[in-house]
Amino acid sequence: MTHRTTWARQPHALDLAAVLLALLLGLVLHPTTAQAGTITAGDPTTTSADPKSIVFKIRVQAPAGLQTATLDYKLFNPDTVVGGSQQAEVNGSTATEATVTLETNTATRYIPVGSRFTYTWTFVDKEGAKVVTPQREFVFLDGRYQWHEKTVGTFTVYWYGDNASNADLALQAAASSTADNEKLLSVKLNYPIRLVVWRRESEGELAQQSRGAAFDRQVITGGARVAPDVVHLYDPIGGFADVVRHEVAHIVTKVAGDGAFGRLPSWLDEGTAVYAQREPGLGYRSAIDAGIRSDGVTRLRGMTSAANQASKVDLFYGQSWSTVKFMVDKYGQPKFADLFKTFKAGGDMDAALKQVYGVDQDGLYNQWRESVGLKPIDFPPEASTSAPQAQGTRAPLGIGAPGTPGSAAPGGAGDGASTSSAEKSSMTVPAIIVGVVTLLLAAGMGFGALRLMKRKA
Repeated sequence: MTHRTTWARQPHALDLAAVLLALLLGLVLHPTTAQAGTITAGDPTTTSADPKSIVFKIRVQAPAGLQTATLDYKLFNPDTVVGGSQQAEVNGSTATEATVTLETNTATRYIPVGSRFTYTWTFVDKEGAKVVTPQREFVFLDGRYQWHEKTVGTFTVYWYGDNASNADLALQAAASSTADNEKLLSVKLNYPIRLVVWRRESEGELAQQSRGAAFDRQVITGGARVAPDVVHLYDPIGGFADVVRHEVAHIVTKVAGDGAFGRLPSWLDEGTAVYAQREPGLGYRSAIDAGIRSDGVTRLRGMTSAANQASKVDLFYGQSWSTVKFMVDKYGQPKFADLFKTFKAGGDMDAALKQVYGVDQDGLYNQWRESVGLKPIDFPPEASTSAPQAQGTRAPLGIGAPGTPGSAAPGGAGDGASTSSAEKSSMTVPAIIVGVVTLLLAAGMGFGALRLMKRKA
């Protein structure tokens, strides 16, 4: 009888502690279940009065008072995913319209029109309840116009107004340029492309990334490859198909030549893009012809970056085109494609040229000079340099430095890399409760053991 009584009383203390533990753990592990209905959010919206910003809005009600409202966004392109977070002003409101304005074209950030976004809103009230909205996706477009879109194959074009004929022309030229350059460079483009067409450059000027007021005033921009999968087309007046062919060629050259160790020098990248045109254009031809007559051409080593003076732009493009044409005409397509492949693997243009053509950039420059009737130049030996070091792929979209408002490292915010202060404080109380219950349980077990010992005694 004594034995039976002893074991009947010990589980009583344990059961009480276990019940308390189960109840409190239920509150800890499911803190929002009982409060999930206290935060309600409407349908989120995105607007852009112009291409310099995006405004995110959402109506939210939180009877307990809203502690934080955070927008988490990501941008996707074939190279990487970048993104960030921004908080809206809430001031403890019980009902409000949360608003975040994301600047897209500043001195430190450029998010081009045509970028693909995903985003969510996260709300936390003053009692610790948390709600995350379903993920939304959209393509960022210039909000001044009513856009139409059309997809053919892997190409999607966006246009507005009476510009449908140029949109169709853009689709045709993009497909043709891609096929020609895939063959030229022996690569395959395996992701979709978006083409954004304005009726004229003046209407798309706000969407351009400035290269300086003086440069922008003096140079007409017909188009630009603004991301690995996005092309802007501003000037459909005359030679529009070649503008498309040129910019789409940049997408293929990037796939063929840019790698973890370096990016193509501009003379090769731009030269190949002009070579992709049906005609190089009168401006480029005239500039290179004049440069050859006066021997005013530039050493290839001085053409690793695009010309930053308006007066030299046409000569830069003309000489780059002439050099690429010489390489393909003299040595053939297979060697030209092999040059891109070799450079991508190592990131050293001199080493790639020597491996494929047997000469470095100076040797190639002299071969080209002789082909156009100019005398070769004696160059001093190049100073020895260390082997190229591996570099991470550069993010194509400037979202700001990690740690600044509205920014995040590649991978975006919301990947578990950080915890907000509200989340940290909400975790403190459950931790204390678990600790107290653990002590109660231990005490109950100790009490039961002590009673057992007394009974045995």
